[in-house]
Amino acid sequence: LLAALIAVYFISERVIAPLREISSAAKKFASGKFDVRVPVRGSDEVAELAATFNNMAESLDHYDDMRNSFMSNVSHDLRSPMTSISGFIDGILDGVIPPEQHTYYLQVVSSEIKRLSRLVNSLLDLSRIQAGERKFTPMPFDVCETSRQILISFEQKIDAKRLEVEFECEEERMIALADPDSIYQVLYNLCDNAVKFASEGGLLAIRVKRAKGKKISVEVFNEGQGIAPSDINLVFERFYKSDKSRGLNKNGAGLGLFISKTIIDAQNGEIWVESEYGKNCCFGFAIASE
Repeated sequence: LLAALIAVYFISERVIAPLREISSAAKKFASGKFDVRVPVRGSDEVAELAATFNNMAESLDHYDDMRNSFMSNVSHDLRSPMTSISGFIDGILDGVIPPEQHTYYLQVVSSEIKRLSRLVNSLLDLSRIQAGERKFTPMPFDVCETSRQILISFEQKIDAKRLEVEFECEEERMIALADPDSIYQVLYNLCDNAVKFASEGGLLAIRVKRAKGKKISVEVFNEGQGIAPSDINLVFERFYKSDKSRGLNKNGAGLGLFISKTIIDAQNGEIWVESEYGKNCCFGFAIASE
């Protein structure tokens, strides 16, 4: 009986000890310490539980890093234009900026206000998506015409970078069945990124064609730096921003692609990215056709 009790004690301790470690790690997680990991011993169910816990910990730690980076980006994106707006307006009111330069600096102020407006709209979109308040109403609309309108809206930016433009539509009219406003938003985001990151004098292309399963695919291609292989699987994640140095993109907070993916997923579509790093990048999505 004594031998049996001793054996039961050691066997129980072997099972309970890892569970105690997982419990302790979970409490540390609750206090915000996401770098805690549990030792994995053996290959039984408890070891599998420990490995699963560690995988969850890695995901949460990664998400927390992205969230902190996002907050830093948003703080910068809010503070920078507000500082510029305040400084230029004070300069005009105080007479430091001469009257003949008022128009120029008011145009800068207008540009910064629009930049703030885009950021606030993205944050509101994110809030509505997370709360489940964003509703989509499918209806027939011409994807080719929508693509043409968006391409025309980027005319000034395209001319400024001297981009070569290609527009390909498989048919004169291609009718999709989706929420028109939200698809416009997705395509605008993809075109905005393509123009922004295209190389000077490079190629910008929009291609609309039929896809499998009674769907229509839209691809936005640009020649430029592209996306690093390590970033490909992360570009659609919430808060993710590949240009951490802020050297190329100073106008975004890492929300556009996440919002675009959420919109496409909510309408049973697909969205993807392909890139040859250092050469080109292509974002595409597929939605139902009428």
